[in-house]
Amino acid sequence: MLDVGAAEGLLGQALAGSGMVLDAIEPNPQWAGAARPLYRKVYAATVEAVELEPGAYDAIVCADVLEHLVDPVAALRRLKSAAAPGAVFLVSVPNIAHLAVRLLLLSGRFPSMERGPLDKTHLHFYTRATAEQMLAAAGLRVTAVHATAAPLDEIWPRGRGGLLFRALTAGQHGAVWLWPRLLGYQWLFEAQVT
Repeated sequence: MLDVGAAEGLLGQALAGSGMVLDAIEPNPQWAGAARPLYRKVYAATVEAVELEPGAYDAIVCADVLEHLVDPVAALRRLKSAAAPGAVFLVSVPNIAHLAVRLLLLSGRFPSMERGPLDKTHLHFYTRATAEQMLAAAGLRVTAVHATAAPLDEIWPRGRGGLLFRALTAGQHGAVWLWPRLLGYQWLFEAQVT
């Protein structure tokens, strides 16, 4: 598996002991160094600059990374060349059509934020439709789509584990299931090479 934009290796930590062979791409040298013990190989370079072995990976993960790239379609095409036949791409992007963003726009604001759909480092903004168009343009066929809820544990960390927190979490997940385009915080796509 190839973890594109691995940061400090959260996916590597989550899959430690699974027996999976993991490689990573991370352009930030400090983060690449922190991630190195968790992966077989860490490419400390951008996805545009790294030389990957053709057909080497059965799965390629692009978790919250494509919105930061100048040309995400070109990056996905490069990654496709490293995909084995039948490989799966797992891609997540923030949902710019989330209700909170819509309300900010209605009030005449488009603030620069440290995290989330309006992260100040984003070069691209996606709805479900525009993310699907990007994947199709790169030659990937979407096989599954899911919307996630906003991370309540980051918004209200002190509430974690409490009865009200659990009730709000369950209610939020139900609401996202009913209205994913409006209340989905991010889109998760499973795709394969066409």
